[in-house]
Amino acid sequence: MVDPSGVEDPISAIFDLADRAAEMAPTVRRMYRYTASIVVVWIVLTAFVTLVTIGSTPLLAVLSFFGLVAGVIALSLLRRTDRFFGSFVQRHRSIRLVRDADPVVKIPEGRTPVERLGRYLVQSSPTVESTVREDPGAMRYRVQLSAPGAARPFDIVVTRRGGTLWRALGRGDRGFSVLGRIAPETVSIDDLRRMETDALAVAPQLPGAVVRLILLRPKTAPLPEDAYEYAVGHPVVFRRGLGSYRASLEVISENADGSYDFVPHVLGVP
Repeated sequence: MVDPSGVEDPISAIFDLADRAAEMAPTVRRMYRYTASIVVVWIVLTAFVTLVTIGSTPLLAVLSFFGLVAGVIALSLLRRTDRFFGSFVQRHRSIRLVRDADPVVKIPEGRTPVERLGRYLVQSSPTVESTVREDPGAMRYRVQLSAPGAARPFDIVVTRRGGTLWRALGRGDRGFSVLGRIAPETVSIDDLRRMETDALAVAPQLPGAVVRLILLRPKTAPLPEDAYEYAVGHPVVFRRGLGSYRASLEVISENADGSYDFVPHVLGVP
């Protein structure tokens, strides 16, 4: 039996429409940059004309001032549109990752829980895989990271250096840093807060933005409700230069059946 024309699975159709919109992201981004550049040039020119003519030609000064205001408003609207489209693309990427992900994540082979976690990070992220392939020293074990007061210990650290502009002003290519630590069988809210405090202390010395904070439990036990709520609903806010960014606290547990359990399940990062 052939479905009538125009009849299809509505869920699949919604995903197909979202896929087509997400595919336009590079083109839309280029259009935004070109248009924003033109508007910035317009603002600079109208500001210059306003300053030059404010004493000699009042009428032209007023007109150029209104042009300046219009340019500022246009640039603000452009930035809002760009943020909206960027948010849409990011949400679409997250939904697709969840949709395509294997519901059961098998623990890789390894001698220790930390070694197995390192292999999982490489296998699950093309970004981490390419970084470690190009620079094996990007992944380190049993590291003491410098921080004010005293060094902070981490069992695994993966880093990729961000751009010069990001390191100076918090803008541009952020690179990434993944911090992991072995946790007790029963993770308390104090363990999560200690991980957060230590990460905030070492973040200024790291070459890339902190994107994942992992507490690894080699054995599974029920996660206390307050710790669960803290991990799921309390992203860590980092500041760098003129910008800020967030990273999730994660509790990853090794199950007896050879699979990982994630709270929360963070996909596509880095």
